[in-house]
Amino acid sequence: MAGNCPKYLNKKHITPSIPAPKLISDSLPLPQGAIDLLAKADMFFISSSNHESDMDTNHRGGPAGFVRLLSNEEGSCTLVYPEYSGNRLYQTLGNLSTTPRAGLVFPDYETGNVLYITGITEILVHEDANNLLPRSNMVVKIKVEAARFVENGLGFRGEPGEPSPYNPPVRFLAKEQIHELPNTTKQIYASLVQKKILTPTIARFRFNILDPEKASRWKPGQYVAISFQDELDIGYSHMRDDDPKSLNDDFLRTFTVSSGPGEASSYGQFDITIRKVGRVTEHLFRHNMRSKLEVPLKGFGGEFIFRQDPGEHIACVAGGIGITPLLAQATVLDLSRVRLYWTVRAEDLGLVLDSFEQFPDLLGSTRLFVTGTVNSAAAKNLEKLKEINTSVELRRIVSGDLELDAASGVEIKKWYVCTGDELRRTVTEWLKGQLIITESFNF
Repeated sequence: MAGNCPKYLNKKHITPSIPAPKLISDSLPLPQGAIDLLAKADMFFISSSNHESDMDTNHRGGPAGFVRLLSNEEGSCTLVYPEYSGNRLYQTLGNLSTTPRAGLVFPDYETGNVLYITGITEILVHEDANNLLPRSNMVVKIKVEAARFVENGLGFRGEPGEPSPYNPPVRFLAKEQIHELPNTTKQIYASLVQKKILTPTIARFRFNILDPEKASRWKPGQYVAISFQDELDIGYSHMRDDDPKSLNDDFLRTFTVSSGPGEASSYGQFDITIRKVGRVTEHLFRHNMRSKLEVPLKGFGGEFIFRQDPGEHIACVAGGIGITPLLAQATVLDLSRVRLYWTVRAEDLGLVLDSFEQFPDLLGSTRLFVTGTVNSAAAKNLEKLKEINTSVELRRIVSGDLELDAASGVEIKKWYVCTGDELRRTVTEWLKGQLIITESFNF
């Protein structure tokens, strides 16, 4: 095995297991079991050679699902994976350049199943890579010529251990993305002009578009794509223990626009309400407003629109800052006919108070569910909420909370769900059979 940096491998505790191999499939397209293995694989082994000599076997690691299935049809099965910032030895890529063939092994450490693949490879860089797998500078495409899917073929099992801190989020194929990232050659900049800290980890930022005539007019319910590469990218390094994820970070971020429509002049600025969760958001939180901050504006995209016919009742389930799409559209909705079920952490009650201050009519539409420890600061905010007659419950939201009183005569035909993945799956199960509109974040 050639030298290869293990920085993208997630640790596993290996224990022996007696294999009982059974060939499930030796033809294409790949069977469902093989597809499922690829969807959860966080590493694979790859063998390559320089013509007829110098065969190497290396590994590639990443987040679960980092290998994407581009096609899986009769006569056309193709895999794609991103090449992350590595150790600059390039044995495998060098081999694939001279001899574009490879053999891959995908082990399933949980079940012992194995997927063996051989195929023809193609290395894509820069624009070609980005067009296929957005946010990537280099990808390897493998046209599968033969595959073997074997059940219980491994002589060991692996229990998940410490994940690699260097792994970036999964990069989805262009065809998998519900919303296409804005793509413009225009040089447009946005200037940060206002910052309001709402909670220890949530703040609202206002940007002015320096040349609004060049920018497309945004719509409530869209996101804005902003590049912070000039601010935060410090160039190549092999390892960066103080900030490992930055090695493969393009510092392009998308944020839901939280400001609503107004006069034509208001489209020359926009607000984002965000949580401090990483390099870019921490940079915004730390920024001293006495200093100028101008960042490239890549454009606006997406369309998460609350549609309400005259006299129609709609409902929204929001988690934390998942409230932002509703805030952006509050002025164009009949809030008296909106049911809002909003779950927040106790430490985030400042966001709730600020939202009710901006949109007082939202108060009467809201049932608030507060989780987490109520410290002294949160207790003060709770008192303020009770003073304005907020419906507050100190517990998690449950399925029964969404069951409306039949005697009220209110019929909800559309449910908008703006939450994290786990709560969205739970709420979707609760509302099975209802019309549910959710937002995807596969950017």
